[in-house]
Amino acid sequence: MMYTRKFLTVFLLSGFIALSSCSEKQQEAENTAAGTAEKGEAKNTSDEVAFSREQQQVSGIALGNLEARTLSTRIQANGQLQLPPQNKASINPLMGGVVQQINVIEGEYVQKGKVLATIQNPELIKLQEEYLTTRNQLNFAELDYERQDILAKEEVGSRKKFEQAKTDVQVQRSRMKALGVHLTTLGLSTRKIEAGNITSTLSVVAPISGYVRLVEVNIGTFAQPGQEMFEIVDNHHLHLDLNVFEKDFHLVEKGQKVLFTLPNVAKEPIEAKVFSVGKAFEGDSRMVTVHAEITHTTDSKLLPGMYINAQILAGDQKIPALPEDAVVRYKGKNYIFHQQQPTVFKMAEVETGVTENGFTAVSLKEDLPADTQFVTKGAYYILAEKMKSEVSEE
Repeated sequence: MMYTRKFLTVFLLSGFIALSSCSEKQQEAENTAAGTAEKGEAKNTSDEVAFSREQQQVSGIALGNLEARTLSTRIQANGQLQLPPQNKASINPLMGGVVQQINVIEGEYVQKGKVLATIQNPELIKLQEEYLTTRNQLNFAELDYERQDILAKEEVGSRKKFEQAKTDVQVQRSRMKALGVHLTTLGLSTRKIEAGNITSTLSVVAPISGYVRLVEVNIGTFAQPGQEMFEIVDNHHLHLDLNVFEKDFHLVEKGQKVLFTLPNVAKEPIEAKVFSVGKAFEGDSRMVTVHAEITHTTDSKLLPGMYINAQILAGDQKIPALPEDAVVRYKGKNYIFHQQQPTVFKMAEVETGVTENGFTAVSLKEDLPADTQFVTKGAYYILAEKMKSEVSEE
C-alpha cells in the first residue's frame, strides 16, 4: 500500500513537471514569434508580408490614400500598319514581251517615271508601221477632200464624191488618233515614230515613287499583260488599322490622338491621328476598325503589315490613381500593398490603366475602406521581402 502511494506520488509529480515544461516551451515559442514579427522575420502568408519599422525606415516606405486624379481616358487597341491603295502599285505590262533588261532590285527606292525594265516584242513594230500607214492615208484623204471641195464649189464635181472624201478624212483621222493614244499609253513617242525611230522595245516605268517590294520576273521571262512584274510601296503614307471593342467604340471620335508602339521594340511611342471610324463590325467579331494616320515619324523601318499596340486618347476624366511606384508586377499580374497593421502589409490585385505625370490609374478587385493606407513608395522592397520568404520556405 505504501509502495502504491509512493508510485502515484512520483507519477503525478512527473506529469506536473512535463506540463510545466510544455507550457514554458509554448510561451517561449509565442514570445519568439512575436519578436520575429516585430523584426519582419515572421513566416509570411500568401498575400501578407511582415515588414518591421526598422525595415520601413531604411527602405523609405511611404503611405497614402487612393485619390482621384485627372488622367487621360485611353482606349487599348491593336492592329496593323497598312498602306492606302493610292500608295501601292502593282506594275504589269500593257503588251506582252520577253524581258530584256531589269534595272532595279528589291528594297531600292525609285522615283516616279524610272525605267524598271524593258521588254521586247516584234508586234510592236507592226503597231508603229500601222500608225505611219494611217498617217499617210490621212494625208492623201485630206488632199482628195480639198480637191473635191473645190470641184463642189464650182459645181463641176460630184456631190457624192465630196461626201465620200469628207468621210474618208474623218475615218483616217480617228484611226490615227486611236493608234497614237495606244502608242503613247505604251510609252512610245509618236513624234519619234514620225521621224523614223521605230523600236521593238517597250519600257516598263514606275507609276509612283517608293520602294521596290517585289520583283517577280527575270531576264528571258515572257511577261504577259496582267502579270505582275513589280510592286512598289510608298511608306511615307502608312496608316493604322486598329481594332476597337464594342464597349469602347462610343468613345472614339475623328481627330483624336493615338500613341502606338511595335511589340518587343523598346522605343518612344509614335503619334497618329484618327481620320476615319468604321460603321460596321468586322465579321463575327464585336470589333470596329478605326483608321489613324501617322502624323510624324523619322523611323524608316516601319513596314506595311507590321503589328502594333496602340492607345487612343479619348479625353480626360477623374479616375482613382496611385503613384507609379505603388504598382508592382508579380507572377504576370499587377498588385499594390495596403497596410493591415503597423508592421504587416497585404497584397491586393489591381487592373491598371493609363500612366501620366507619375500616377497610374488603378481599379481594385476587392472593396476596401475609404481610409485604407496604401504603400505609395517602396512597394518593390516589400515585394522583395515576400519573394525572399517564399524562397526560404522552399
